[in-house]
Amino acid sequence: MNDINPLLRRCLFLLLLVSLVTPDSTAQGSEQRIVFASNRDGNWDIYSMDVKGNNLLQLTDHPTTDEYPACSPDGRRIAFRSERDGPPDLYVMDRDGNNVIRLTNSNFREGRPSWTPDGTKIAFSAFIWDVGNSEIYVMDNDGNNLTRLTIHQMTDVRPSWSPDGSKIAFVSGPQNIQFHPKHIFVMNADGTGM
Repeated sequence: MNDINPLLRRCLFLLLLVSLVTPDSTAQGSEQRIVFASNRDGNWDIYSMDVKGNNLLQLTDHPTTDEYPACSPDGRRIAFRSERDGPPDLYVMDRDGNNVIRLTNSNFREGRPSWTPDGTKIAFSAFIWDVGNSEIYVMDNDGNNLTRLTIHQMTDVRPSWSPDGSKIAFVSGPQNIQFHPKHIFVMNADGTGM
């Protein structure tokens, strides 16, 4: 991360922060909530709180790891990674933690879900054991129509959609994150034009 330009690093941080704040329609009106993962009780679970840091809600309570939450654009659903059924897979739940549905079922290590601006698709990275690196995939928001977008000798992670949903930016580089530089790539939503 130290190899990234400081201005770019700040922009990426702000983009991440903005993506964590989601509208939450309640009986009292519209409230902004921050959704995040924490191991405050010794186990990684998903929580939400208001933008002032109050009204903490624990959304998952499972003995295995729940992490990498990503809010749908309308704020009604949260995609996340969990190890509750074996290797890490992607799940989706309502913003209150109810109606947990498993989206992927593989031996890969899926993570870092990212919703399209219209909420119809989710991009994510998956570590493929046979290949020894991660690739970018996309699927419908119900887990159907899984498509691999990258076939790359480097590790491709952290997909992020453009505001119009036509492009996906992602980080790529050698597997060892600490000691090797990473690069940001952009491709079309179908994986072409990298």
